Amino acid sequence: MIAVITFTDPRPTALSIERERALMEKHSALIGELRKAGFEVLDVNERLGKYEALKAGKNFGVDSMDESFKAGEIIAGSSVSGIIAGLWHWTESNLVTALVRETKRPILLYADDDPAWAGTTCVTSVGASLWESAVNEYALKHVRLKGDVEKVKAWVRAVEAVSKLSRKSILLWGAPYTLGMEHLMDDLPRLKRIVGDFITLDQYVLVRKAEKLLSDERLRVRVEEFYDWLTEKTTVKFDDLMLTPEALRRQIAIYLAAKESWSEQKGVSAVSIKCQPELSEIYGVTACLIPALFPFNLDAEGEKEVIPATCEGDVKGTISSALLFYLSGKPPLFGDIKYVDDEVVMIANCGASSLYYARLSENPKENLRATTIQGQCQGASGGALTYRTPPAEFTVARLIRRGGEYYLLYFLAEGLEITKERESKLKWGKQWPHTAIKNPLDKETFISAMGANHLSLVPGDYTEELRFTARLWGVKAINLEDPREVKSFLEG
Repeated sequence: MIAVITFTDPRPTALSIERERALMEKHSALIGELRKAGFEVLDVNERLGKYEALKAGKNFGVDSMDESFKAGEIIAGSSVSGIIAGLWHWTESNLVTALVRETKRPILLYADDDPAWAGTTCVTSVGASLWESAVNEYALKHVRLKGDVEKVKAWVRAVEAVSKLSRKSILLWGAPYTLGMEHLMDDLPRLKRIVGDFITLDQYVLVRKAEKLLSDERLRVRVEEFYDWLTEKTTVKFDDLMLTPEALRRQIAIYLAAKESWSEQKGVSAVSIKCQPELSEIYGVTACLIPALFPFNLDAEGEKEVIPATCEGDVKGTISSALLFYLSGKPPLFGDIKYVDDEVVMIANCGASSLYYARLSENPKENLRATTIQGQCQGASGGALTYRTPPAEFTVARLIRRGGEYYLLYFLAEGLEITKERESKLKWGKQWPHTAIKNPLDKETFISAMGANHLSLVPGDYTEELRFTARLWGVKAINLEDPREVKSFLEG
């Protein structure tokens, strides 16, 4: 939920019914735009009785310290993620400062481009006062916008996403670091500035549940029904080595075990499975159905919630995926940077990524039909889920850490077709899902800038939202499409 509050000039001699009507119209129009975009809005002026006040010939805008404090109580007692202060005309800055101090919420100072009123004067005065007073981090990190409702919506999406992440947990089955990758290690207490909590469970929890599903006749029915559904809805290519019917059943059991384990927790935003080597080598099958079906809205048991999922216990990758999901509402794709040249970046996760990307269709059955399950190229046994993502526009993001400091790398990517020529060059991991995007840099610079071998992406342009998110988190955003930002980052 986002709060919208409009202020006005408190001086008695400045009372103007024409001005107050204009403020009410601008306030109502902004709320209408936000609600039309699907946002839940708390109309603070309405809660303060300001519409009735205007009818009685009084000010519509908040015009006293008493009202600022009352507004603060209303907002602080709600589930509001952020505040938009309508500064369409002059107000006294300390009224806004008091609200920011009382609410402790991110705030956006907004006015339109109407030259009839002193919106520009007000935004700059209030903004400067918030910097000067520095009553809290939200005063220092406030955002100022003028006449750009689309940017306002981007800020709201960022604030809502940041709020959701801060109230939810990330579930890790198996702790990093996987395969000796230090960048998968993290400062979890420090990351609680971003994420509500981290739940770490040993992968034996999944093994134990999976074995029970396979050994108990009554429970095994779930596995068999899932097996029938998967072999009917996708193309399955069994072999005598990696993907046998029994190996697929064990993969299904691991997925169902993970689904059950997830349901036992409350408020989980995303999950990560370590997999290697405890499941892939020791237990004997890869856990590929987790990254394939958790971030997908359908499985054999019906429609389901989309839950971002990553592999190898990648905490920063999981946060990146969850962030993109909350910004877009779309299932995020997670995968390895498999190949880079001056033209293309090839992303291919080691066995599975969200099946949504098989066709990018809102009809899950179409995505399933475009998926082939075939023998893995690593691990003791199991199937990889194969597809080639169709071209589209994607937002790519990755939270990284260098020298103890966090950065948010991002760029808007043009999806590329995986042509027969590109396909013919694939060998290792050919059975993995592949997504091709245009390289925003040259190959050497791209590789030099990467703080991980994993990336996350979603369809659409959410770059503005990512810039706002980085500001809210207090980390530096690096746009890989901007040579100056990349140069500054590499030389820093």
